[in-house]
Amino acid sequence: MGWIAFTLMAACMQAIRVAAQKQLSGQMSALGVTFVRYLFGLPFVALYLYWLGVDFALVQQASPVVWAWILAGGIFQIIATWALISVFRWHNFAVGTTLAKTETLLAAVFGALFFGLSLTFMGWTAVLIGMAGIICLSWPARVHIRNWLSPATLLGLLSGLLFAVNALAIHHSSRLFDLPPIHAAAVVLCSMILMQIPLMVLWMTWREPRVWRDIRQHWRPGLFIGLTSAIGSVGWFTAMSLQNPALVKTLGQVEFFLVLLITLRVFRERIQRREWAGMALILLSVIVVMQAG
Repeated sequence: MGWIAFTLMAACMQAIRVAAQKQLSGQMSALGVTFVRYLFGLPFVALYLYWLGVDFALVQQASPVVWAWILAGGIFQIIATWALISVFRWHNFAVGTTLAKTETLLAAVFGALFFGLSLTFMGWTAVLIGMAGIICLSWPARVHIRNWLSPATLLGLLSGLLFAVNALAIHHSSRLFDLPPIHAAAVVLCSMILMQIPLMVLWMTWREPRVWRDIRQHWRPGLFIGLTSAIGSVGWFTAMSLQNPALVKTLGQVEFFLVLLITLRVFRERIQRREWAGMALILLSVIVVMQAG
């Protein structure tokens, strides 16, 4: 049952991080907001890896295939995060955000087709109920044809697809290490960030050099995003090393409860009947997935 605790921790931290990233997105580009989570998160992840006392002699024995999977997963995560943050910049972001959450269903389908990660009947039921809950929560009241033809839709689909592949890459690469699952997950996480940072540094220096000034000016919120990202990533990576990523992502949808709680208590916004129905469906999917897991 350890994967459940790690998933709940990750979902909580992700809700906080995304809220902070959304606020920071008004101060710097989507690429810059994406980068701060890796830059400021790395020291915390490195400390965690050191605290675990990982046997690096076993790490060095890993085949090149492992590192290729980690690199691919890291690239997919960068593009997926950039696409999701870019969705926030569009007025009709509701459709795009909903489509980004198809990562759960896509992880289940791709996992079964290409990674041998089959789900039981209850597992598929949990995934589908969770998707229905997400649609109820985030689907806009009025949908016009222009919503489907907007960049937000394409970015949302891209984000969901790449997050799903990233989750499967994390699961697969962690299983290829001859290490305990928690240690393997930490190695994959730290290695992925170390690969992501140089790639983003080169790209930003070429395409968005002014982002360095923005990061220096907003290092305090960047540090907070890095901390919450590191804690959340530890939870996600560990849970996905222990369990089918589709089930992890389904349980992780409890993040929406925290988001709606903030909406209700902090911003005093009213929760609609459709949103209550969505939360009920997500709660049902969580109950089913815990039985299936």
